[in-house]
Amino acid sequence: MKLLARTTVIFLIYASVVAAAGTFVYFHFIRKIYYGYVDRTLSRRKLRVDNDLRLYLRSPADLEFWHRLDHNVEFVPLAAPGPPAAFSVRMMYNQLVKKTVPYRQLAAPVMFQGRPYRLELRTTMLDSQELLARIGQAGALLFGALLVGLLVLQHVLARRLWAPFYQTLGELQRYKLDQPEPVHLAPTRIPEFKALNAAIGRVLSRNQRIYHRQKEFTENAAHELQTPLAILRTKLDMLVQAPGLTEEQAGHIEPLLDVTQRLTHLSRSLLLLAHLDQQLFFPTETVDLAAAIRAQLGQLREQLAGAGLILATDLVPTLPVAANRSLIDILVSNLLSNAIRHNVPGGEVRVVLTPELLTVENTGRPRALPADQLFVRFRPGPERPPGSVGLGLAIARQICETSGFLLSYHYEEPGRHQMRVRM
Repeated sequence: MKLLARTTVIFLIYASVVAAAGTFVYFHFIRKIYYGYVDRTLSRRKLRVDNDLRLYLRSPADLEFWHRLDHNVEFVPLAAPGPPAAFSVRMMYNQLVKKTVPYRQLAAPVMFQGRPYRLELRTTMLDSQELLARIGQAGALLFGALLVGLLVLQHVLARRLWAPFYQTLGELQRYKLDQPEPVHLAPTRIPEFKALNAAIGRVLSRNQRIYHRQKEFTENAAHELQTPLAILRTKLDMLVQAPGLTEEQAGHIEPLLDVTQRLTHLSRSLLLLAHLDQQLFFPTETVDLAAAIRAQLGQLREQLAGAGLILATDLVPTLPVAANRSLIDILVSNLLSNAIRHNVPGGEVRVVLTPELLTVENTGRPRALPADQLFVRFRPGPERPPGSVGLGLAIARQICETSGFLLSYHYEEPGRHQMRVRM
């Protein structure tokens, strides 16, 4: 959930709780005020009744006659003085509306001609309930309108206030480290975003300077290494072909040729890794992965035969993928070379390609390899064969990350090691 949406949701939850609670409190507050007004009216009516009892009424028949004239005034005779005055809500049948409705009642003890009575004064709450309901509805509508207005205002203001942030985020998402022009961040009057844009600008400028220096150093170093290595290899080849070379001298030259070849391969691998690490732009095209695997297998058949390995394949006829052709060739070559190099005499190399998965399997040691160390550059250990520079799988994984693939290692009994590339 985006930050603006998260803020709006939190505000909506808070405002909804406050609005609901506010409506409830508002209704009960108005209800309490109204009941207080009714109770004061009933108390004043009691004072008037007390006065009338002293001045105008002469017999219990007068009390009954008063009740017939006004059903909301009733005198109930008691054997003993009753409890003190108290207010209550009483449900009674109303002749006018023909149904039982609530009444607010004041029950108070009175004395008439030396005898105790309970005076009951009542007033109907029928209209008041409708009035309170309408007041509650009006309060709910008021709180609802306030809530909607605040939400709309908050959303509009938040989008406007956060606009510089989203503009900066868009520029950063489109930014590439190897682009020649600097990033242009939109100006803003908000101090926090001004400081953020200034800090981002400084960081990006510094990173671009470091990147260009590193790129220049890597390219120069690779170029300067390739030239003397090529000269060294040429001189060693000429020295091997020179007349009068003794067997002892040839025995010294052959390891030098191997070391020179290894250094050449190492410098090229390091240059490729540097380019992959720097996330340089590799042109993407539609590559037939099945055809690339068949081509690499054709180039490695002599190596497979020399190692006495059995090749088994199960490939789909064609599988187009969007990637760089050179990187795909290097990826397939490294995986197949790794399967050959780490195999056992008379073992098997099995290549399976489905529309979702490429699996390169080889027989090997009867135990799983440390998966967390397989893709480490220059990985030491007994699993690393002589002459290996230790960068094949590291390059393969970096190519997969660059191309949007997922490379993983799996082990199956007995002694079958798999490299899987999920498209």
